[in-house]
Amino acid sequence: MELRDRSILASAGRRLADRLEYSTESGAYAKPFYNSIPLFSFLVLASLLTAAVSLWFYTDATVKIAVFPPNGFFYFDQLPAAYWLGIAATIGLLIVCRRTEGRLRTVMEIASLFILCLYLIGLPSFVYENPRFLDTYQHEGNALSFLNTGGWYNNQVWYLYQFPGSYAFFAQLTAVAGIDPFQLMLYYPAVISMIVSLLVYTIARLFTDVYAAPVSSLVMAGFWFQLHESPQSLELILYLGVLYLLFRAFQDRANSRRCSLICIAVTPILVLTHPETSLVTSLGTLAFVLLEPVIRGNRFEVLRSNIRLIGPFLIVLVLTATLWWSFVATAALRVALGIVDSAVSTGISLGPYIPPKAPPTPSPSYAVTLQLEEGMAALTWLLGVSLLLFVKRFHPREYFLSGLFLAAVATIPVALFGNPDVLQRSYMFALFPAAFLSASLLGRKADLRIRRWMFVKPLGVTLILLTILFSVVMPVARYGGDSFQTITGSALATSSVAATTNAHSTLLVHPDWYGYKYYAPFYGYQGAILLEQSNITGRPGAYVKVGTYEWYNLTFTHADNTADYILSSDFFNNLYVMRFGTQAPYYISLRNTFESQATLNFNLVYSSGTDRLYETRRLG
Repeated sequence: MELRDRSILASAGRRLADRLEYSTESGAYAKPFYNSIPLFSFLVLASLLTAAVSLWFYTDATVKIAVFPPNGFFYFDQLPAAYWLGIAATIGLLIVCRRTEGRLRTVMEIASLFILCLYLIGLPSFVYENPRFLDTYQHEGNALSFLNTGGWYNNQVWYLYQFPGSYAFFAQLTAVAGIDPFQLMLYYPAVISMIVSLLVYTIARLFTDVYAAPVSSLVMAGFWFQLHESPQSLELILYLGVLYLLFRAFQDRANSRRCSLICIAVTPILVLTHPETSLVTSLGTLAFVLLEPVIRGNRFEVLRSNIRLIGPFLIVLVLTATLWWSFVATAALRVALGIVDSAVSTGISLGPYIPPKAPPTPSPSYAVTLQLEEGMAALTWLLGVSLLLFVKRFHPREYFLSGLFLAAVATIPVALFGNPDVLQRSYMFALFPAAFLSASLLGRKADLRIRRWMFVKPLGVTLILLTILFSVVMPVARYGGDSFQTITGSALATSSVAATTNAHSTLLVHPDWYGYKYYAPFYGYQGAILLEQSNITGRPGAYVKVGTYEWYNLTFTHADNTADYILSSDFFNNLYVMRFGTQAPYYISLRNTFESQATLNFNLVYSSGTDRLYETRRLG
């Protein structure tokens, strides 16, 4: 009986091996992957893969960061030579992958993209002591409030009520999957970057097999903005999924209705997760419907074809967004209209405009950070505009990508004259269509020409060079502001203690409130962080001092004296140094004077060395 069982297992093993080696396409037995490529190429591939992975683990083991000085080059300076050798090996691996074929090539390219994501975006998740980026704490705090209250409608937290989609998902990761909120914030960038890279690669493969990896690597190397835990980053998954379905509809008109129905089904989630994604998608889709008929002949036939293909999705998207913004996200609508009105008024007057959030006199290192961000954005916009030179040879899907790109570029005036934060999203929403447009044109080599000049190789080389350039500057462009965007352990400890006093009023100074917002739901306070009132004695919750939210001016007032607790931190002095440069001592002295005046009527009840919590003597 035992011999019979062994014989059956051996026979099954042989059949499985035969099936793994059998090629259904050619009807013949395929060679093992290591015999399907030249020996030298295999050795180079294996060596680069081993080096890239090993050097990442070495970097992870040797770099540990807990405290940041006010220096935009600090993260860059901490990276050892092994990091840069690993980046070189990863990019080399992406190039050498072109020597492979079939499934092996797909697997190797995806693996290379994952490794690139770990180097450029995921590494801080392992070497930082705490999660980076202040917004992460706010959004996770909102998700915990959603989880604890069990609802979002008419919630006191502004963002949670206006756009609850992502918070429902983040809350489920803790409630259902059991993921610790702090660990979720810490490792989220590493995971989301790999998911986004996989989606980008999948879309690029619809257009070209040869250049899918270079296009995808360019997108991931260009992410100096986003991919921390936030509604925007989570919705990128849905946004890219919708793009994939629409591109499938362009390629397979017979199944376009099925793709359109799926897009329509997910439209409500697209609208209620983040404000700008649905707006840019609507504007870009509308631009496509109108752009192609203007450029091509037989305009009415083209217009009718576009409406038949993408019209139902556009109508449902616009209608859903209109209803949501009109009846639920009314406060967000007022904010958006105010930004547009400010941009239009400033633009018409042609007067000088200095955005309140723009650093007036940044330190030299932070100035370089801002310049690198702007330079990467400018190169991406230039790439997209250059591709529009071939517009007369575009296919429908390329007109659609052009519409998305132009919609993103159209928001630049709003950023310049209304709200600088829009500029970051304008860049991100231009990065995707510019890269995909490159992939689509590279997939149709014959049309990528002007007269006798072919631009296939120049464009391919440009994508690789941009990837290398973006990868080199990423440690400064993405992480140059982390000295005031990453909360230290001492600051988090003090914020946790301050959150236990939520039955009383706690006065916070911007941006000290982010840590408090994260910890407050753990101690029963599910409300919003409010602006300071004239008298906050005995009022539960946290209040941000008026006048510090934009200009960071600190003057102790009578309203401040009515607080039950005051939280103060030395850590955010980094913000003054980075934003104000040589003028930083003035703002730091204001903060010191503010705290000295507070001690006249408040007692120090907790100190972590860098952060202090004061209690009014009325409670003593």
